[in-house]
Amino acid sequence: HGLSYEFIAGRLRELAPEVASGRVLVAHLGSGASMCAMHNGRSVDTSMGFTPLDGLVMGTRCGALDPGVLLYLLRQGLHASTLENMLYCQAGLLGVSGISADMRVLLASKSVEASDAVDLFVFRAAREAAALVSSMGGLDGIVFTAGIGENSPEIRQRIGERLAWLG
Repeated sequence: HGLSYEFIAGRLRELAPEVASGRVLVAHLGSGASMCAMHNGRSVDTSMGFTPLDGLVMGTRCGALDPGVLLYLLRQGLHASTLENMLYCQAGLLGVSGISADMRVLLASKSVEASDAVDLFVFRAAREAAALVSSMGGLDGIVFTAGIGENSPEIRQRIGERLAWLG
């Protein structure tokens, strides 16, 4: 996602230089998802970790996870390769909903499981956003990008509502 953030920083300087010179949260929300806190166009913090598993809930990846869960599953006899496949390919929106990793499918569904997956995605995105805003000491702008960020006004609105306390 680093290339996406670099592009956004450059484009934001062209389109809104006053915002770009401040504290900006960029939310790259798609099948893969992450966030970056930028101050004056430079990254000061990110939701990303050592691997793509950390951070936000994604299409098939779990996002941040209590390491105790991994120990529990290994003690239950789950093989490491099976666990790895589960965390990378069967978790996230797909794992929570049991329906799809595609946000469009989940938003169109009437199932409780789909609703739970969407609610989790929004909750975790807003929680991560708040932590990143703290790293910057405030917020001057938010940029949504990638498939969900660009194409889902409902998700943007719901995240924004959870962050309304920021002003």
